[in-house]
Parts: sequence; C-alpha cells; structure tokens
Amino acid sequence: MKYKNHIFDIGAFNGLDGIALAVKNSKVMVHAFEANPEMVKTIKENKTKIEKFIKKKIINYKINNFAVSDTNILLKFNIAANPTVSSLQKFSKNIKKTWPGYSETHCKFIKQIKVKGITLKKYCIENNINKINYLHIDTQGNDLKVLNGLQNFISIVDKGVLEAAINKKKALYQKSNTVNEIKKFLQKHNYLITKIESVDENISYEKNIYFQRNNFKNEFKINTKYRLRFFNRIISDKVNMKDKFLNLFSIY
Repeated sequence: MKYKNHIFDIGAFNGLDGIALAVKNSKVMVHAFEANPEMVKTIKENKTKIEKFIKKKIINYKINNFAVSDTNILLKFNIAANPTVSSLQKFSKNIKKTWPGYSETHCKFIKQIKVKGITLKKYCIENNINKINYLHIDTQGNDLKVLNGLQNFISIVDKGVLEAAINKKKALYQKSNTVNEIKKFLQKHNYLITKIESVDENISYEKNIYFQRNNFKNEFKINTKYRLRFFNRIISDKVNMKDKFLNLFSIY
C-alpha cells in the first residue's frame, strides 16, 4: 500500500508515541527514527506486544536505525545510563548545579557508538515523500539540527512539535538548541507557534514547542490524541479491565 500522508517520529526511544500514532492513523505511514540499536530491538518487541493485545497488525509503522541530524555521515552517539537522555550532544559542564539529582542517577554516558547519520531531506528523496503531515522531534538537544537537515524540504511539513531548552545556561546539553533559536527558525520559514509548555510538570528548563504552517489548511486530519498510559501498561504487562474496555471499543 502506498501512502500519501506521513508522520515522522524522530528520537523514537521505546516507540510508543509513533506506534500509538500509527494505530490512531491507519491511513498514514509513520516513519520512526532511533539511533540506539538496543532501543530499536525494544521498539520491535513493544510493537509485537501491542499487536497481540489489540489483535491487529500495525502495517503502517517503520522503524529506522538512524541518527537524524543535519549531515549524512557516521556520527558518534552517546548512550546514557538512562537511555531517555542519550544524545549526539554532550552533557552540560554545569549540569550538577542546574540539574541537581539528575546527573548522579540519569545523566551519565556509559558508552559511545557510531551510527549512520541522515538528514530528513535525503530520507524524503530516497522514499519519494513529498508531504509530512506531522513531525514529532525529541532528540535531546539536537532538534534544531533535525529541522536544518530538511533544507528546502521544510516546506512539506504541515505541523509538529519539538523540544528546546529555555536558555544555554539551564540546558541539559552543551550545544542544546534554545526556545529563542527555535522561534527564529520557525518564523523565518513561515510557521506559527501554537503552544509552548513544559515537557514535564517537574522539569521547567525544557519546553515543548508546537507549530504549524501559517497558511496551513487541515485538508487531511491527523489524530494526535492517544492514551500513552494505555500503551505503557500493555508493554509492562499491567493491563486491567479498563484497558480491555478501551480496546474493545477502540478508544485508546
């Protein structure tokens, strides 16, 4: 089946966001990207678990073991003790002051690997993609480079969300992109910022930035609402009666 509409999930981690988007948008192809090969294995396992629970094959989901950036060469990827903060970037030098508690338990790199880097422009050309309906980016300080890697293909993106540090001093990574840098890029390329919010109620130094093209017309509606806890319980083997009810009526 050929798809005209596409969702990109950059920095897929355990795959749940992208898989959930695939389940909620069966006529859209979800292209997920994860640099950590161990997490790619986990994503495949999670997809199988979810398919078994919902009793349906998720055919509109593709996982790619690439580090998405602004270049198409081999890149050094730093894997952290807590894999959610693994990154192409290095941790900030003053992390112990700005992120007390996190540096001891989460923010320590345990190894560095080489992984194939790719720009979204190259990927789109190679896969004949001329429309990105929704772009979800979470690359731990590298989100602006992902956007830069689109080059002139930025015009095919309808809407999306990405992360940014509030400023350089409070950033988790040494060369992390900031909210102001993202704002300038989006405004330059004719995008409207629709919402800015903290990535977590306990983390105020990083923000999610939602955006859409200024002249965006919702010709093809993408469903971005899903119950992430529902999918988390499935992969954790902690499903309950409520989950079975949600699945029965496909309201996950």
